[in-house]
Amino acid sequence: MNHYRVRAQKLGALGFITQAEHYQDFEIESAETLEAIAARLAAKGFEVPGGGRWIMPGAIVWIEQR
Repeated sequence: MNHYRVRAQKLGALGFITQAEHYQDFEIESAETLEAIAARLAAKGFEVPGGGRWIMPGAIVWIEQR
């Protein structure tokens, strides 16, 4: 199993006005290679671990293997 850290943009309450960007990191486990998981997340995004929220592909800043 591979471990990845995915950084995504997270706009604050005034983000659309101030253009202030904040980032949130997510830990993801997958048997996929870095190239394969990056391609999948870039195409589809991912559900936040624990559910209830979806990160859109355009919000993903980078993915690194841990």
